[in-house]
Amino acid sequence: MTASDVILAVSGVSKRFGGLKVLDRVSLEIGRNQIVGIVGENGAGKSTLFNIISGILAPDEGTIALGGRVMRADGYHAASLLGISRVFQEQALIPNIKVYENLLLSHERRFSDLQVLNAGRMIETAERIVEAAGLDIDVRRRTSDYSFSKRQLIEIARACLVPSVVLGIDHPIVLLDEPTSSLEKNDEEAFFSLIQRLRHRGSLAFVSHRLSEVLQVSDVIYVLKDGRLVAKRDPDGTDERTLHGLMVGRTRNADYYHEAAQRVVDGAPVRFRTRGLSRAGEYEDVTLEVREGEVLGIGGLLNSGKSEFGKGAAGIVRPDRGTVEMVGRGPAIPDVRRLVAGGLGYVPGERLAEGMIPAFSVAWNISMASGGDLFTTGLGVWRGRREVAVAEHFIRLLAIRAEGARAPCATLSGGNQQKTVLARWLCREPKVLILDNPTRGVDAGAKEEIYRLIRELTAGGVAIVLITDELLEIIGLANRIAIMQHGRVTAMVPAPAEAKPTERALIALMLSRDTPATGGVAVPVATVPATAHAP
Repeated sequence: MTASDVILAVSGVSKRFGGLKVLDRVSLEIGRNQIVGIVGENGAGKSTLFNIISGILAPDEGTIALGGRVMRADGYHAASLLGISRVFQEQALIPNIKVYENLLLSHERRFSDLQVLNAGRMIETAERIVEAAGLDIDVRRRTSDYSFSKRQLIEIARACLVPSVVLGIDHPIVLLDEPTSSLEKNDEEAFFSLIQRLRHRGSLAFVSHRLSEVLQVSDVIYVLKDGRLVAKRDPDGTDERTLHGLMVGRTRNADYYHEAAQRVVDGAPVRFRTRGLSRAGEYEDVTLEVREGEVLGIGGLLNSGKSEFGKGAAGIVRPDRGTVEMVGRGPAIPDVRRLVAGGLGYVPGERLAEGMIPAFSVAWNISMASGGDLFTTGLGVWRGRREVAVAEHFIRLLAIRAEGARAPCATLSGGNQQKTVLARWLCREPKVLILDNPTRGVDAGAKEEIYRLIRELTAGGVAIVLITDELLEIIGLANRIAIMQHGRVTAMVPAPAEAKPTERALIALMLSRDTPATGGVAVPVATVPATAHAP
């Protein structure tokens, strides 16, 4: 690629948050009419890089050059006027307004005559956008009339086509951050057709955990690991296994995961068991058990069904069939009220969307699962002082950095929000905890504190089901690791403190094609000897 073909150049970009360096001298290029794939584990720096390119953050070091000129965009809107647009992981459409209003949001002045909004011109322009995108969408309809998947396509069309159709930008750059994570299967096909059509109008950078998609659509792939660029690959000579290998391979710090405190649980009583748990299209015939003081890890790729299984096992989303059994209680269809009453706690993967109400106080978010049991009198009167006292106890115990028990959770950092969600269940003295990506989006210091807490809980006999996308985390913390593929458990890997499996060994099991992709044929769970994968 010649210098004249480079549309955007990232040169030596670094970024720190406190003492944590999340990007370290990253350099990459996006060429004319090119689709660039960017891959890496959670925490590798992908979203931070996109935040810098799109003007949301300023780099501590390095430059972003657009068309050969150093770009100095003061905020996202300024970057969008230069031709850089973005599809975020979290959907950013307003559901209760019309589709055309969402498509042209913030550009209304361009459709005003003598300060009167010309809705007809907006509708006409919006129809040109959806036609160019190949979408069967009525722009006059309310956005909420369409499914979540269709709304995702609307957002992608807005990011990809507004720069050229509305702003008249000759060659826009579109940043796609996990754009297919919420798409249904038929809409995925529409998405891939859309980006191939749009590459002739601009350039795209594409982040996805689905490596098969990245390989399918990209002209070049950059690999980030721990904030550094570690590889640049041609998709034609690369496969998923190679990319996974480049993304991992770090040295595991046993002290970081407090591996010396890992309990030996052979012979310990079973605290929680699932039998034949199934939900159509998500997971199939999952039978697992976790013992007192054990961390049972559940790992798998993005479409493995592990998080969906966690919700089913906790009774959050009712399975189609199968049972769960808590200590002292017989097997039953999962019911969240019954399970919580029996001593189960569940921490969801999306703490803001599913785990808390950010506008409410720390105290309220801690007490919300225990109100009737712990914070009301026999006459049903709310015990506000007790609520605050309990919250202050856990603020001290977990070192939650907040202005006080009555501070809104929205004012807390991600790590402190996560510790608040954990505190909600600790005040109930749980027997079983299901944790879905408990350290997602938190810094290294907060992670270490959560790992210490997990060890303290298991020392007290709590059984933990740990669902996580981070390989080092699951290896460092788990006693055993269940590997899921396409909704089924396909391997059970021992992970004793003295013989931990390697990342590459787990990746090989996650990518193994020896098991069927869907249900229908029973697959025996392979038990992998720990010594076969000891580092």
